[in-house]
Amino acid sequence: MSQQSTVIIIDDDPLIRLVVSKTLQAAGLSTVEAASGEEGLRIFKENKIDAILLDVMMPVGMDGYATCTELRNLPEGRHIPILMMTGLEDLESINRAYEVGATDFITKPINIPLLSHRVRYMLKGSHTTQQLLQSEQRLHHMAYFDDLTELPNRHFFQENLQQMIGLAQRKNLKLGVLFLDLDGFKRINDTLGHHLGDLVLQATSERLRKSIRVSDAVVQTAASQNDIALARLGGDEFTALLSLIERNEDAAIVAERIRVNLAQPLTFGEHELATTTSIGIAIYPDDGNTAEDLLKNADLAMYYAKRNGGNMYCYFSSYMMEMAVRKLTMENHLRKAIERNEFELHYQPQLDVDKACFNGMEVLLRWNSKELGSISPAEFIPLAEETGLIIHIGEWVLRQACIQAQVWCSRGIPLERIAVNVSAVQLLHRGFPAMVGAILAETKLKPQVLELELTESALINDVDLVISILEQLKSVGVQLAIDDFGTGYSSLSRLMNFPIDRLKIDQAFVRNLEQNTDNGAIAAAIIAMAGSMKMKVTAEGVETNTQLDFLKNKCCNEVQGYYLSRPLPRDQAEAFLLKKLCE
Repeated sequence: MSQQSTVIIIDDDPLIRLVVSKTLQAAGLSTVEAASGEEGLRIFKENKIDAILLDVMMPVGMDGYATCTELRNLPEGRHIPILMMTGLEDLESINRAYEVGATDFITKPINIPLLSHRVRYMLKGSHTTQQLLQSEQRLHHMAYFDDLTELPNRHFFQENLQQMIGLAQRKNLKLGVLFLDLDGFKRINDTLGHHLGDLVLQATSERLRKSIRVSDAVVQTAASQNDIALARLGGDEFTALLSLIERNEDAAIVAERIRVNLAQPLTFGEHELATTTSIGIAIYPDDGNTAEDLLKNADLAMYYAKRNGGNMYCYFSSYMMEMAVRKLTMENHLRKAIERNEFELHYQPQLDVDKACFNGMEVLLRWNSKELGSISPAEFIPLAEETGLIIHIGEWVLRQACIQAQVWCSRGIPLERIAVNVSAVQLLHRGFPAMVGAILAETKLKPQVLELELTESALINDVDLVISILEQLKSVGVQLAIDDFGTGYSSLSRLMNFPIDRLKIDQAFVRNLEQNTDNGAIAAAIIAMAGSMKMKVTAEGVETNTQLDFLKNKCCNEVQGYYLSRPLPRDQAEAFLLKKLCE
């Protein structure tokens, strides 16, 4: 053991400091004295210290427990030997000393001959520990840091956030937590491969480091201030901790800087990628008092930013929490809706313009929950898709629609088409074409009577896979239509690759076409070009006779809308068809 070993003695009693110091110096050790926990921490940070003797009971300022805790939170203090000196011999006090990180303890009055041997033993153990320290540091890095980006991971971030919350609570400070998610990252991974996706994540982490200035974060560890403010939680999710904000609005300044920096194009070889990010912001103490709550609420705010188009930031609000609770409640009830017979199909008639007769029905799902009341499809259908419940619900809708269509056909009601909406989740679900064929066989409905309405978004995934699925459906004999055409990503030229029978013009282009010449021009162009590609066209949202006449003149094949009929429950829909049949 080298005589260079230095021991700091932290005790508010000057006599004990003097006696202990002289004893250790006589044993060949160098000593430094501190009269309080605060002074001891300052000296420790400024000097190379090899061991610490720490009094437990210090009435003024930090006691020994608090001082030991702070020492262990410092990078240089994680492994240093700490001998706590205490006049308390009860088991609870001793256990607490070990819990806050003490290496050993010695009772007062101190056995002076024993003291130097106890300190020498600790130092010897410390030198042995140093031989394992490098390996331990590697294990620590693996446990707390992300291998791909070298940023702290979720575990590290949560621990430091909780520590900063404690500090903010004591000093009445504000904290800001930013939760970031890259927009469209899954598409990059799926289309260009995980290797390029990893490069995007690494580039993003570098841009985040540059975006976070030192003044934005004050968490102190062995890592730099810039790094420690950031973390990669997993996938394309990142977080940032802002711990020097005075106003809630300050977090927006950092969020906007990040948003602008991450929106710049990235170039990897021949690929130029435009990546944007959605950012959620939660503020301590307004939006939570724990690390878990702040992260959860920032995540929720990020979800709202993404749902509103992405490439933006959004503050958490109580409204978001109310909506999240409603969403969770709705999901729980949605899971039981079929067995509770809460679903009902409505049918909207479709008019064949040339024949001036109603030849089709579009099926629309309605949900009347016993507990929640009537829920709009615009609210529960996206939830069903997000949770995967749409698979089970969609199968129920398809079966019930086919059963009803077969009933009408068997009664002599002329029905050329029953149209059922199919989401992208359903379409891409394994075995969907086989399921459609099985339901048709089960209900004995002629396949050509069934029309499946697909969204444009369903066509932009794996094109080869989608074409294969559509061709399997065509081999079953069903008709295929593109719903709400003109609002998505597809174009008529791309549609040539798909075996589509019909386009449905979105009601946005039919509404107000009398006053809006652009809407009329778009509707007319879709009708003309679809006709040249041997596709039928159905116009949605017809609400006036003028709109109907316009579409007739442009040779639109079918129309539907409130001008002709609202969606009707089964019995009213049947009465409607029978009445029109008799006219």
